[in-house]
Amino acid sequence: MNEKPKSKPRRPDPRALAIGTRIRTKRELLGFTTDELGGMIGVTGNAVTQYETGRATAKPKRFEALAMALGTTTTWLLTGNEPDELARAQTKNELEALTLLREVPIDQHSMVLAALKGIATSLQKK
Repeated sequence: MNEKPKSKPRRPDPRALAIGTRIRTKRELLGFTTDELGGMIGVTGNAVTQYETGRATAKPKRFEALAMALGTTTTWLLTGNEPDELARAQTKNELEALTLLREVPIDQHSMVLAALKGIATSLQKK
């Protein structure tokens, strides 16, 4: 009986693995499951797992959607580098607050921030 020799499992490309680690880290910081993130970008949770483990790479359009869903840039996903001036939300609640703030006219941002500061100050006194 002729059996095919078993091939060694292919190791993920180190760059794909680094990108996957950044995806997973950002997803976990935001509190998303792989299924939730997948739903946001139009793929399955399993596809997100494949991206995170470096076994698959998202196509360009999907990659852009992934960066947007994670509240980051494609540059950061690819390199881990991001300009300091691009402050990003780090948790699901921060992302929601940032999204809501962006819906307020810019000339009223100081009023919203003053209200938030007042709430934070009163909670610290308790």
